[in-house]
Amino acid sequence: MQSDEGTNSRSGAEAPDRFPGGNPHQGRRGFDVLFLLQHFSTEAERYADQVRRRFGLAHKDVHALNEVMQANRAGRPIRAGDIAQRLVLSGSATTSVIKRLVSAGHLVRAVDPRDRREVSLLATDQAYRSGRQMFSAMGEEVLAVLDDCTDEEIEVLRRRLPQLTDAVRRAGRRAGEGPATGEGSATGVAEEQGAAPAGPGAVPRPA
Repeated sequence: MQSDEGTNSRSGAEAPDRFPGGNPHQGRRGFDVLFLLQHFSTEAERYADQVRRRFGLAHKDVHALNEVMQANRAGRPIRAGDIAQRLVLSGSATTSVIKRLVSAGHLVRAVDPRDRREVSLLATDQAYRSGRQMFSAMGEEVLAVLDDCTDEEIEVLRRRLPQLTDAVRRAGRRAGEGPATGEGSATGVAEEQGAAPAGPGAVPRPA
C-alpha cells in the first residue's frame, strides 16, 4: 500500500500537500528516497506474491521460510517462538505455518545442539532449490542493473541498505508498541494472526 503523500522530484521541488498540515518530514534531504524505496519494496512484494502462488506457498509461508533461511545462514538457532514474534503471528497460526512447510519438505525440526531441550528449525536443500527457482528472474533483472553501477555506488548500497533495513525494523518495533488507531484495526490484526474477528456469532477459523 502506498503512502498518501506525494514524492519530491529529482530536482528537489516539493510535491503539493494532499492533506492539511502536510508531512512533518517533507523538505528533509532524502525525503523523496523514502518513496523510491517504497516503490521498490512494493514491486518486490508483488513479485513474491506471483511466484509463491506457483509454488503453492501461502504469504506467511514465504516470510517464515525466509526468516529460517536467514537465521540458518547466520548460524543462529531459530524456533517457533521467534517466527511468531518476527511475523506477529499467534501461536496456533505459527504452528500451522510450520506444519505446512515441514509437510512440503521445506523445513525440518532438529534438536538444538546448544540446548537439547529446544527444537530449532532448519531449511532443507529443497527449500534452497525452490528459493533459487522462485527468485531467479528477479535476481537476473536486479543484477543487470547493478552491473551498470560503479564500484563506489555498489559500496554505498552495501553500506547503506543494511542501515535502512535496521531503520525500518526499529520503526516496526515502535509501531507495534503504540496504540492501535483507525477503524477495523482489531479485526485486521485478528485476521492477520489467523484468528476470526470478534463479533456476534464469530467462530474461530483455521489459520
